[in-house]
Amino acid sequence: MNAFNSFSFVPDIQRFSVNDAFIARVTDRICTTQQLFELLCRLLTLPGYFGFNWNALFDCLRDFYWIDQKVIVIVHHQLPELPRSDLRTYLEVLRDAVVDWKPGEAHLLQVVFDEKDRIRVEAAMTGE
Repeated sequence: MNAFNSFSFVPDIQRFSVNDAFIARVTDRICTTQQLFELLCRLLTLPGYFGFNWNALFDCLRDFYWIDQKVIVIVHHQLPELPRSDLRTYLEVLRDAVVDWKPGEAHLLQVVFDEKDRIRVEAAMTGE
């Protein structure tokens, strides 16, 4: 599955909502991976053993034992302003975590972006 099928793009991100889901809204301006890790740690209430690196982020995005809701949604009100290689890595980690969850497992991860960021997401994922 490619990024374009594993992510959702919505025209009005401010109004996006899902019933009975744990929603983490990325609204802060993010310019470094450290800021991103700290924000996701706070928004997703990541466990104390979170290692603030890409592998640790993937591991936590594939667990969520600490969240009661079945559906976890990361909503990006704006795309992080990371260096190109870091943005691509972030998007790949999100994509891989989304597609790794299988039907019937304890949780389901969804990642949502504003429609206005679609071209930037696609360009980052394809290396353009």
